[in-house]
Amino acid sequence: MPQQDGSLTDADRVTLAGALNRLIPNGDAGLAAGALGMLGDVEERARGEKSTLSAFLRVVEALSLDLTAHAIGGFSAMTDQEQTRALLTIESTLPEEFSLFLGIVRDVYYEDDRTPGRPTDFDGDDEVFGKAPQDADADNAARIPSPRGEG
Repeated sequence: MPQQDGSLTDADRVTLAGALNRLIPNGDAGLAAGALGMLGDVEERARGEKSTLSAFLRVVEALSLDLTAHAIGGFSAMTDQEQTRALLTIESTLPEEFSLFLGIVRDVYYEDDRTPGRPTDFDGDDEVFGKAPQDADADNAARIPSPRGEG
């Protein structure tokens, strides 16, 4: 959880690096935003405006409060599906803040010379975030296979 002054803890940084890897689908793990070390750039961009900083810190706080993550040893210990569910829950709970956060992550990622070009839209089959429906729980169940391979 971010500290009183808005600075991130080491645990926040580890969690966010994992979250960045889940936010932008990429078949090459070496090209994931967290793996490329983009967290510092995302944080710097978020601190550029009061509204984006507030949104960023609210998403970080929500990530740090995830009960599944606490139960199993942190966000990094969660399966990909559990991480995606946690992020989708934050997206449906804090839609405006998550949208600002996701926009920053996408901007930083696609402006980097090491990454592929920015898609013209984010409606591809492998894109999950940024399209939270009103009934997120029903849609999430349809989009995310269960851990047992059901559904």
